[in-house]
Amino acid sequence: MCAAVEQQSALPDYIDEAANSVPNDTWAIVPRPSTELDEGWSHLTYADLSRAVNNVAWWIENNIGVAQRQGQTIGYMGANDLRYLIVMAATLKVGYVPLFASPRNSLEGQKVLVEKTECEIFLTTTETQSQVNSIRDAIPNLKVFEAPTVQEVLDDSLSLQHYVSRHSRDVTAHSLILHTSGSTGLPKPIRLTVGGLNSLHEQALLEPEEDYQQVTKVLFADRRPMLTAVPFFHVMGIIFGLRSIVCKGTIVRLPSDRMMSAGLVMDVIEATNPTSGVFPPSILEDISSIDKGIETLAKLERVWFGGAPLANASGDKICKVTQLHTIIGSTEAMFMCTLLPSEPDEWNYFHWSSVSGAVMEPAEDDSCELVLKPKDIRYQAIFHTFPEAQEWRTRDLFQQHPSKPFLWKYTGRRDDVIVLSNGEKFNPILTEKLVDSHPWVKGALVVGQGRFQAGLLIEPEPSKFGTEDLSVLIDRIWPIVEQANREAPAHARIYQTKIAIANPQKPFVRASKGSIIRSQTVALFKDEIEALYADEGYSSDPTQDTDDDAALTTQIHAVFTRALPTFHEGTADDTDIFSLGVDSLDVLSLSNALNKSLRGANITAPTIYNNPTVKKLAEALSQNLANTSGQPSSPLPREEKLDAMVRKYTKDLIRQRRATPASQPPSKHTVVLTGSTGSLGSHILEQLLTNPDIEKVYCMNRSSDAESRQKASFTTHHDPTTDFTKAAFLTTDFSSTHFGLPTAIYSSLLESTTVFIHSAWSVDFNLSLASYEKTHISGTRRAVDFASKATHNPPIIFISSIASVANWRSFIPDNAPLPESLASLFDSALPLPQGYAESKHVAARILAIAAHRVGIRTAVVRAGQLAGSSSVSGAEWNRHEWLPSLIHTSRVLGVLPDELGGLGDVDWLPMDRAAGGVVDVSLHVSASSSSSSASGCAGDEDEDVQVYHLVNPHTTSWDTLTPVIRDFYSSSSTIEIVDFDSWIQALQALPPTKENAEAVPGLKLLAFYEGLRKGSGVGLPALGSRRAELVSRTLREGGPVDERVMRKWLGEWGF
Repeated sequence: MCAAVEQQSALPDYIDEAANSVPNDTWAIVPRPSTELDEGWSHLTYADLSRAVNNVAWWIENNIGVAQRQGQTIGYMGANDLRYLIVMAATLKVGYVPLFASPRNSLEGQKVLVEKTECEIFLTTTETQSQVNSIRDAIPNLKVFEAPTVQEVLDDSLSLQHYVSRHSRDVTAHSLILHTSGSTGLPKPIRLTVGGLNSLHEQALLEPEEDYQQVTKVLFADRRPMLTAVPFFHVMGIIFGLRSIVCKGTIVRLPSDRMMSAGLVMDVIEATNPTSGVFPPSILEDISSIDKGIETLAKLERVWFGGAPLANASGDKICKVTQLHTIIGSTEAMFMCTLLPSEPDEWNYFHWSSVSGAVMEPAEDDSCELVLKPKDIRYQAIFHTFPEAQEWRTRDLFQQHPSKPFLWKYTGRRDDVIVLSNGEKFNPILTEKLVDSHPWVKGALVVGQGRFQAGLLIEPEPSKFGTEDLSVLIDRIWPIVEQANREAPAHARIYQTKIAIANPQKPFVRASKGSIIRSQTVALFKDEIEALYADEGYSSDPTQDTDDDAALTTQIHAVFTRALPTFHEGTADDTDIFSLGVDSLDVLSLSNALNKSLRGANITAPTIYNNPTVKKLAEALSQNLANTSGQPSSPLPREEKLDAMVRKYTKDLIRQRRATPASQPPSKHTVVLTGSTGSLGSHILEQLLTNPDIEKVYCMNRSSDAESRQKASFTTHHDPTTDFTKAAFLTTDFSSTHFGLPTAIYSSLLESTTVFIHSAWSVDFNLSLASYEKTHISGTRRAVDFASKATHNPPIIFISSIASVANWRSFIPDNAPLPESLASLFDSALPLPQGYAESKHVAARILAIAAHRVGIRTAVVRAGQLAGSSSVSGAEWNRHEWLPSLIHTSRVLGVLPDELGGLGDVDWLPMDRAAGGVVDVSLHVSASSSSSSASGCAGDEDEDVQVYHLVNPHTTSWDTLTPVIRDFYSSSSTIEIVDFDSWIQALQALPPTKENAEAVPGLKLLAFYEGLRKGSGVGLPALGSRRAELVSRTLREGGPVDERVMRKWLGEWGF
């Protein structure tokens, strides 16, 4: 009788358990939709994951059928999104074992994998359909099915139908098939088992060794959000995907259909505020090359990298602003256990954990090879993958630390495999042999270890050259290089810009048998290789005419044609190159080629990402090429100015733990309100003074007579019987330390304040951003300092404006509503080009950054069109604003427009309801903050900063109000309702004299009204308000602007 095989939980079991124990915890944070950051972010729960897995399992059974035998292989290749994890669990449930084939394999490699795993069924997505179809063409009996889309998989309207799983829980049962990179030949399938995958769970439980923390404990046991910028078809992607399920750690993903770039990664970090991130070294090198990149990485508590070495210059920068760690693993061994180094400058060293089974065996020179021996296979996936093995030779070479013998630095491989800086590996032998076969070539050597792309060094055949220019050799051998490129993996391609010809008087180093000695030849040609990657020794064509726009466009088109395989002579100048399949290697090659061809262009990869057509790039470069400094114009000077001001007021914010709150929060609130004498501020004050949950209101204003003016305005515009006993007025200097308040008063505020509402802001569209800095921007930073030191961790409720995001419509032409997302806080292109809008944008970003770094809570309340009060009391709508002026003008002209052009629906929010919304949000955020603080946790990852839109959710249309306006004035004048263009024409017909402008105020706003015409692209964006509605009863229960409200306003204006 055979002994029973040990049973362990498999992936579907972990998902079912999470759905039962923590159904509402966040599993994944992804862009909504998957390609656009501006659409907001979806927070998917473990309940969502469970529903998706079960529904996909049913889809497989209904469309493909259950596995004919336990462990039958089913292939999958798709977009780099969450479907990898969902498909993995779902296929296991239906009895299959998934094979994840990399889309980067050659067709021959794909064919070998399918055949060796006996794969007869393949799932794919739209993005990889053509590649899988090519495999089917090579293997006719392969059945191909298109998997459901992300939206279909994660559709929360679908009911949950639990699928009774058929998967095996045997510790030796296969759970996933990955494959080697094929760097030493064709890829080989690697079957990972239930026990091997469970090693991650066991590693997360490891305890420290001699005061050194286990990397796996820090990495896997921390459930906070981690940005994982690695592909799911790679073992690293699988490891961190499983972390999100087995260890219940939230995973943050990049958009699946956008090429990974430094800018994209930085945007995602800014938008989602992850705690940590794992990246390929090449991306970290790109990010660290710019100041803003280092600032962005500083927002992460830890940065992890693996798969290849990280350039020393980049690592030394990053380790100064955050905790930088290297990790190691392989397809066969998954994650190898190491310990955290004790010093920041040891970021590129490994310290082997005792359970890793690591043995360092001497190899060539002064290096050692890492060999794994069985120690405790609970933590060693390699001995689940190969249970009969007595050791595993990694072929990875390391050098010992000069003074700490337990630390080891990775130096390379024992074989000839080249490892690029992005972690991709390839064997150069095939390319070298092909090129070497050309009669004009004596020797060919592929280089690129630790670089972003491969290069080729050519030793010319002396007998073919006399006095002929060696540079013609590149053109002669190019056809055979192209042949080699077709047979090599995509990441191993050689570009013309990365070919160098060696001096015939300096031959390659060879062994006695004539073979090239790689390491010695690379060392001998070190300077030539450095020049190849630095583009040294190249110059542009001195005869080029780039001062003429047409000539510049022609030249750029020609470079695109030469440098990009999919861009042809007849390709239109407005074709987006990324629609042609251009990837990051192509971009790098193109930027090099352009810099060689265009004088002083200084084109970088971001320049191309931001200008992906010939036409756009020509426009962007037309002024740069004339600039003797050669500095690129991207980002725009305005955006640089905004970013610089944000940095100025956040650079010294030090990441710290949130202050320990009082054991019991006060039963009633003490509120600081800045700008209480303003239009919105006075309505907020009225709401606060009448709210029984408010004990005290400190009104901070710059004027010394604020109290008397406030009370006078209440007599005229608010309830004159209002009791001001709760209010205290403080004359404040927002540009001074402690707001210019005496120390005793400031200290008292620190001890008592529970909410800080920041409403003070000058509304002057003629002021520059610099004019807002001294008082408003610096005042916002002083509010941060106050909240970070205050006893009760008061949230800052910042009143922003729709002007800070008014350019949203420029990016979303269909006027889709701007969601209440963090992403909109960090896009410097969104505010209107005027100081007021820019200052609101800068202040909101300062608060968002402060929330992440110093642990304060903040809510950015972005006000849309605020109107006059809807109640009997309350201040009137300023008659000089655009709508009162339009109505005044219409009465004078006798015509009223039937629409408002680009302003769309009437979502104007009466000032009294807006104030109620602010108070509702303030108390909600404060309650959430107190609850989280009392429980000792930070709450959900996005609770530190929230965005709320202050608009009227009960919209109406302008045509319901025009009859009200016409009828209101019917007793004294006749008003005709006309189309908007006719109304504009009537206004344009008036001579723009001073007298006319005083009598017809619309003349002063003529340019604004002209811009509202349909098709002009001008107008305020629609603001989504779902989050604000959820927390504000005032907004939910209010109504639209109706006849009563409009008649009230008309009566107040008295036109």
